[in-house]
Amino acid sequence: MKRAILLVASLMLISTVASAGPNWQALTLSITPENLPTVLTALDELMTKIEPGDTGSAALMVSVAGGDSSHVFISSFESRAAREAWSAKLNPSKAWTKYSKTTAGLIERGGSSRMDVVKSWGDESNKDVFWEIFSFTVTDPAALSAALDTFLASDTGKKFPGQVHLSAIAAAGPSASTHVISVGFESEAEAEAWGDSLSTSEDWTSYQKATGGVSSFTGAYMIRSIATWGDSDE
Repeated sequence: MKRAILLVASLMLISTVASAGPNWQALTLSITPENLPTVLTALDELMTKIEPGDTGSAALMVSVAGGDSSHVFISSFESRAAREAWSAKLNPSKAWTKYSKTTAGLIERGGSSRMDVVKSWGDESNKDVFWEIFSFTVTDPAALSAALDTFLASDTGKKFPGQVHLSAIAAAGPSASTHVISVGFESEAEAEAWGDSLSTSEDWTSYQKATGGVSSFTGAYMIRSIATWGDSDE
């Protein structure tokens, strides 16, 4: 899924200049198992009628571990202008009104967060449904991006099976985090195998040394995609 960075960051609020280019927004939701089928059907009908188009995509994720809500709705767009244009169609639509009435009382809405994509690596694919989200406080974003470049171009990095996205947190709730690294895999088993391979990798050790002085780890969680809409694999 194009810019499907499922990801969702720790909540914060920082001063930042609105940047052009790919961005994604995450909305945390609490949905009980018995209400999920009704919500998912209503959401699918809404997203089918008011599609994000060829410049965006959306996904409903379920929390696997570490999250503070049961689900996350993520919308990704090629630009802020594209996001604004989609919202302008969605909000006044009859489809939105119907969705809101159908799901009233079935969803508890949590916080939202907005991310600006700094750089991406790997092949973007809807097949990557399992995501690990890592948040950091970064003092030198350029150095972190360069370290990811170097690692993913290394012998170890060339074997990486999924996709990676480095994003800057533009707006959310109070936290010291400034950036998120979202890593997508086809399955949790694939993620586990990749993690095991890093334990003996000198390339990974070099990456950790390069980033140790410019970033501080602040948290992690795991999510899994259960439905996607809009622009798909390129």
